[in-house]
Amino acid sequence: MLQEIHRICAGINCYLIRGREGFALIDTGPAMARRRLLRGLERTGCGEEDLRLIVLTHGDVDHIGSAVQLREMFGAQIAAHQIEARALESAGRQSNRKEKPDLTPWFFQALMPLGRLFGGVDPLALDLILEDEQSLSPFGIDATVLHLPGHSGGSIGVLTEDGDLFCGDLFWNMRRPRLHPLIDDLEDARASIQKLRGLPIKTIHPAHGKPFPATQMASV
Repeated sequence: MLQEIHRICAGINCYLIRGREGFALIDTGPAMARRRLLRGLERTGCGEEDLRLIVLTHGDVDHIGSAVQLREMFGAQIAAHQIEARALESAGRQSNRKEKPDLTPWFFQALMPLGRLFGGVDPLALDLILEDEQSLSPFGIDATVLHLPGHSGGSIGVLTEDGDLFCGDLFWNMRRPRLHPLIDDLEDARASIQKLRGLPIKTIHPAHGKPFPATQMASV
C-alpha cells in the first residue's frame, strides 16, 4: 500500500503519514513554530480525532515542542524510545546523552544556552514506549520502528513498507547528506548506518534538509 506522506516545515521537518485509520505525525517541531505546524495539519485534512499517534524520534526541544498541545487538541498518543522517555520525563533531559558527546560543533555549543527560546521544556510523560522493530500497524500505519542511536541514546527512525525512512537527526541534508553534526556516540552512529544498509530503503527523510535517495547514504 502506497501511503500518503506530507512534509510540514515547522522549525524542522515534521512528517505526517496518512494511514488506514487516521494519521501519524513524526516529530512536532519547536513550540515557537506551532502555528505553522497546525496550518500544515489543516492543509492535509488532518482534523480533530484524525491524529492517532505522535512519534518523537528523540527528546530535543526542536522536535517535541508541540507534542503535549497536540495530544490535548487531537487526542493522539505520544510515543518514543525508553531511553528518551527518561530524558523527557526529567527536568534536565540529559539522560539520553553522555556528559561529553563525541561530536559537538562549536556552533551547537554557542546555541545551546539559547535552547530555552524554543520552548517546550516542561517534563513530558509518554503514552507509549517504542522498541526496535516494533510495528505501527495497530495505528493503521504500515511501518516499523528502528532504534538508531548516535545523535542520542534513544534516537529512533520509522521505516515504511514503501521504503521511506524517517531518520530524525541521524542524518541531515543542509548542503549534502551527512551525519548530523551533533553526535553523542560516534560508534553507535556508525553501527546505525550499517544497520540501515541492509534494509529496503528508497528515500531518507531527515528532520533538517531535503529528503534524499538512499543510494546517497553510501557517501555518508
